[in-house]
Amino acid sequence: MNWFLLLAAVAVGAVIPIQGALNARLGAAMVHPMQATLVSYIGGTIACIVALLVAQASLPDWKRVTGIDWYLYCGGFLGVIFVSGMLYLMPKVGIANMLAAAILGQLVMSLVFDHFGFFGGLVIEVTPSRIIGVLLLLLGLYFIQR
Repeated sequence: MNWFLLLAAVAVGAVIPIQGALNARLGAAMVHPMQATLVSYIGGTIACIVALLVAQASLPDWKRVTGIDWYLYCGGFLGVIFVSGMLYLMPKVGIANMLAAAILGQLVMSLVFDHFGFFGGLVIEVTPSRIIGVLLLLLGLYFIQR
């Protein structure tokens, strides 16, 4: 495994608490949490368009957008669940508790996805060391929320 790529993944993950804190403030400023989710996604859409312009890439054409399998749109739906859940839960449980719990959920599901190679992903079998890693994160969540 390339350590630079893992370091990049850590850096990408470091923006999640910032996003969560901003979205929690946004949620407090709106009448309903789903309004805050919508505003957050509008900001994300603008950022995607700017990134496409900077990369000198075009927007996807309509034929390509309508030609993909329906379930590929579920990523956006699942993103709404995640962002809305963060908006609702973060002010109630705190940033560290929310993210530790969310990461635990992500890792458990990731182990399942890796093990079976769902959606054409790389197959990486569940091993005792991977299970111990998740259990240690569970222990970490216990100590973080204590």
